[in-house]
Amino acid sequence: MSTYNKGGPISSGTGRNLQRNVRPVSSVWPAGYLKNGYFDDKGNLLPAVVIDWPQQIAKMFYKDNLQTAQLRKFFAEVRLIESQLMAGKDFNNLKPRILKLQAYAFYSNKKHNAPDVFKEFFERNIKWASANSKGFLEGFVHHFECVVAYFPKAN
Repeated sequence: MSTYNKGGPISSGTGRNLQRNVRPVSSVWPAGYLKNGYFDDKGNLLPAVVIDWPQQIAKMFYKDNLQTAQLRKFFAEVRLIESQLMAGKDFNNLKPRILKLQAYAFYSNKKHNAPDVFKEFFERNIKWASANSKGFLEGFVHHFECVVAYFPKAN
């Protein structure tokens, strides 16, 4: 289990500071978050994927000073992958790009451009998003889109 760095603000190298709290990251996630993925046992999207969880996650991102530009940068990459899938590109050819999102989030966190919860968001989601095209298109894309929609306008 990862924890936030102790101490005060950490310089991001871009002139802004990420405030780090001392608490276990995994303890902040909604109860049952992605325990069984995005879908119920009949293959239907869980309502929590697009309503409850995104609202809570957007609040966590905002509280931990995730910059809107960083969130949009990742969302733009997700949209690009989505458009290529919709254009008929084979899921298995795009799967490495989906998997790399986790590495990009790790790197962004390591460079202090994103908080720990952002990195863990991708760690928790990539397993389900990279399972198949339905998991990515009908699960993760909808989920991440709603996180972005619920994210406060400015921070």
